[in-house]
Amino acid sequence: MAPPVHYLMPIFPGFQLLDLTGPLDILNTHSTSSGNLEISLKLIAETLDPVPTKPIVPRSVNWSFDLQGGYPDTGGKVNTAFNQYLQPDTTYAEYLKAIDGPDRPPPVDVLLIPGGVGTRLERIHPDGTKTSNIQSLIDFVPKIAPQIRTAIITVCTGSYALALTGLLNHRRATTNMSRFDTVAKSNPQVHWQHAARWVRSLPSESKGSVPIEIWTSAGISAGMDVTLAFIAHHYGGQDVARRLAKALEYDWREVAEGDKDPLYEKHYTV
Repeated sequence: MAPPVHYLMPIFPGFQLLDLTGPLDILNTHSTSSGNLEISLKLIAETLDPVPTKPIVPRSVNWSFDLQGGYPDTGGKVNTAFNQYLQPDTTYAEYLKAIDGPDRPPPVDVLLIPGGVGTRLERIHPDGTKTSNIQSLIDFVPKIAPQIRTAIITVCTGSYALALTGLLNHRRATTNMSRFDTVAKSNPQVHWQHAARWVRSLPSESKGSVPIEIWTSAGISAGMDVTLAFIAHHYGGQDVARRLAKALEYDWREVAEGDKDPLYEKHYTV
C-alpha cells in the first residue's frame, strides 16, 4: 500500500493546542525533509470562523458554553484573554457535499482528531437545552469514515470523541491519563488499554465497523509519539522517525505499541 498522502484534521472550540500542533510539526518536517511534495493537509470545522483553543463563543451564534460544567474546579471561570485561533479550510457540510459532487476532493488517507476540554463541553441553547460542543464532529466522522483509506489517529480525549461515534466499539484504545477512568466508564464497549502510551488497533478488531487502522494515544505530548510511530510504520521505518525526532530535538522514548507510558509510573505509580 502506498504511503498516506492526504490528511484531514477536525478542530473545535476548546481543542488542546499541542494535541494538534505536536503531530502537525512532525508532519510539517516530514513533508519537507522526505521530498514527498504530494502530502496535503486540510483543517475542517463546523464553520469557517477561526477556531479558538479556549471556550469562546462565536459572535454569530445564540448559544453559550456551560462553563460551570466544563470547569468545575474554577467555578466556571476561564481566562479567555490568553488564547490562540486556527483557521479552518472547509466545513463538515461543505466537505460532505463536495465528495458527492463533480469537484470531488482527494480521498482522505488519515483523519487526525485532537482532544481537549472542548470534547466534554456542552452548549446551552436559548430554550435551556444542552448539546455536545462536538456534536457536529460526532455526526461527521461516521459519514467520512468509509472514505478513509489508511487510518484514524486520535490524540488525548480525541479517542473519547471517536468512541461516541461507535467506531471504537470492541477495539483497543487509550486516552489521556488524567481522564482515563472517566472516559473508560462512559464508553465500556471499548477495550481501553490502561496506562498505554499509544495503541494501534488493526482492522481485524473492527467487528463490523469501518475496517481501517485506528491509532490512539494518551494525553497531549503522547500525540507526538503516536505520530512518530505512525510515520515509522508507513513511511520507511524507525530510522525515518528517529531522524524527525532528532530534527525536532524531541526526546522520543520509542515506547512500543500498547506498552506502559513512563509518565503513568511517574505520576500514578502504576
